[in-house]
Amino acid sequence: MGAVITILAASTTQQIRDKEDEAKDAGTVKKEECFSLTLLPNELALEILSHLNATDLCLAGCNIECWRELSDDDMLWYNLVLSEWTYTRYIQDRIIQQSWESFKKLYLVMDEAQLIFAVNPLRGIEYLQDKRILSDDPSDIALYLHKTQKLKREELCNYLVQHRPDVFEEYVKLEDYSNQAVLPNVLRKFFQKFPAVTCKLTKEKIAFLLLKFSLRYSECNPQHGFSGDIIYNICCSLLLLGYDLTHPLIKNKMSKREFIRNTRHITPDVSREYLGHVYDNVYLIGPVAAE
Repeated sequence: MGAVITILAASTTQQIRDKEDEAKDAGTVKKEECFSLTLLPNELALEILSHLNATDLCLAGCNIECWRELSDDDMLWYNLVLSEWTYTRYIQDRIIQQSWESFKKLYLVMDEAQLIFAVNPLRGIEYLQDKRILSDDPSDIALYLHKTQKLKREELCNYLVQHRPDVFEEYVKLEDYSNQAVLPNVLRKFFQKFPAVTCKLTKEKIAFLLLKFSLRYSECNPQHGFSGDIIYNICCSLLLLGYDLTHPLIKNKMSKREFIRNTRHITPDVSREYLGHVYDNVYLIGPVAAE
């Protein structure tokens, strides 16, 4: 049954787009043109519509007259809100208490906030607060930012680091670094999310990022026996190593022996074997923070 619904949804999406093209040449789609769709019971039509994204759902309502009312079904839009903005799953009680006119309107508000955030992150957050979707609690804002995958990473980085370091602290607490033993790989993913070079962060801001990352990584991996300070020192060494190995003006590249010696000078409790492994990772894969 699920496969049949998927096929029908894909077919319907194509019909919707075909009719949109026809409408450009012939005005509107006549009611008799969707005779095959009117034969479907409402329950099956709603099931098909539930497989469409927001754009195709709107097109269904605009271009297929017999589905105009069905495309505004509140449960369809409620499920779209929950699927596209995971944050709303955590505040369902708050949303229901606010008695929105429709969940389609809520979807449009969430979408508008995302567009505003891309241009002006501060205004994007304020917009959601004005609509009483977000509070000013740092943990609440952090949850929204962490669960919203479509936000541009540069704007996210600038907002958290430059404007709301208190929210960044809560954001990092939501990251799960458990059972990720290869520190350079985890740090590399961290800097993909927070591109320090692209965002032109100062040394002080980068140090702040590393400190919060190190504390969280240490909390998530107590089996390593490394404190936050030790992780921080290793991370700093990895950043310097990546710079040394890739900078064209540095002719004499840092050897593994030099890296181990320099790092153990500030972290004597870390084994040579461990430091050798992280050196090899950076040497073979590349810097943990791309230029």
